[in-house]
Amino acid sequence: MSARLGSLLLILAAALALYAMQRSTPRYMELTGPIAERGAMGEAVNTRLFEATVQRVQFAQRLEYRRLGKVQTRETGGVWAIVWLRLAAAGTSATVAEAAWRGPDGLAYRHTDRLSLARGVPPYFLDPGLPRTVRLVFEIRSDQARGATLLLSSRYGPRLDSQARIALDDVPVDADGRPQAVARYDLDEESAP
Repeated sequence: MSARLGSLLLILAAALALYAMQRSTPRYMELTGPIAERGAMGEAVNTRLFEATVQRVQFAQRLEYRRLGKVQTRETGGVWAIVWLRLAAAGTSATVAEAAWRGPDGLAYRHTDRLSLARGVPPYFLDPGLPRTVRLVFEIRSDQARGATLLLSSRYGPRLDSQARIALDDVPVDADGRPQAVARYDLDEESAP
């Protein structure tokens, strides 16, 4: 009887050890995921291929832009978040093709694809010594404005490559945390900060 009890305890201890190892071992996606380069608004964040500096964030209820000679209007149930940033290639020609707005709840909103044929949409091609100011547009829920992070990388789902993670800590929100949005934002008239 004591031999059976000892064997049972040994099996139970081995099962607990295996469970603990399984829970504490990083997953493949964590091991090969992007290498985070963190920063805040107004400061340059350097990745392997490019440098990014968020200059300002603007919110709007409705977007307008010209396409093929006609004014296009885009509305949303949430809010449009427009991010102005300065990009510069680090040492060789680079591309910034992936941008996402990650809210405080972990929800990620990729750059909107509802602005077909609008000027200045990603991907952005960068050459050394020629920095440029670009605009990113996201369609987000209103409660995802405060405490958000901008994610920038050269390609979708970077593996073993750097990704800029810029804390959007200076965004125009009211006391309730809701974004202070203008009623109409013209993408063609607005100039870089």
